[in-house]
Amino acid sequence: MTEEFDAFMELFKDLPREGPGNVDSLLSVLDMAATPPDARIFDAACGSGADSELFARALPNAEILAVDKQTQFIEAAQARGIRASFKVGDMLEPDGKFDLIWSAGAVYFCGVEKALETWRKHLKPGGKIAFSEVVWLTDEPSTQAKEYWEEAYPHMVGIHQMIGRIEALGFRVISATPLGRPSWEAFYDPIKKRAEQLRGQGPVMDAVLAENDAEVAMFEACFGEYDYVVYLVEPA
Repeated sequence: MTEEFDAFMELFKDLPREGPGNVDSLLSVLDMAATPPDARIFDAACGSGADSELFARALPNAEILAVDKQTQFIEAAQARGIRASFKVGDMLEPDGKFDLIWSAGAVYFCGVEKALETWRKHLKPGGKIAFSEVVWLTDEPSTQAKEYWEEAYPHMVGIHQMIGRIEALGFRVISATPLGRPSWEAFYDPIKKRAEQLRGQGPVMDAVLAENDAEVAMFEACFGEYDYVVYLVEPA
């Protein structure tokens, strides 16, 4: 592990979640997916378990398997006492078949094509996949937003382009719902407080915090040009 990675993990330590998200979007996914009460759910790249906890509350009889490659996140999830099975693992290696495969903001690690093609064979009959992905909401982003995301995520596409990519893989898009500003603020507000506690601890940490500051500043200036969109899909 590098010093930069360690500083990044320290920034996210003990935060409620590792990315934008909200209760309503997950409950909507469960509803539109017609997820059975005793569903088998796979939480791919679960972080510290924020979404697994919501699934467990909404579906007390569901079997929830959750993996993340970062041991620190899995240990944090286990410490929350969530009724789910957490383990360090690969998001592209589900154990068995599922009624719902969910991934919050993590398909960019491998690409939507690889994720959907891999997960397809792990769906039960009638099973569905839901994932959130940051996309453009405008065809003409501002220079500030475009320059930032070209460096941070050069493969970022528009909301409708993503639908086209999904459909080209042989999936039907049931819904594509932007999270909205409150979901980002609920994520950024704890990070900003955490960042103030960590400033001045060394050049590596300060560099990580500067990157985070730039992301938040860009959000405050340009949000509305982009958003995380929750895509709910099923094999066509």
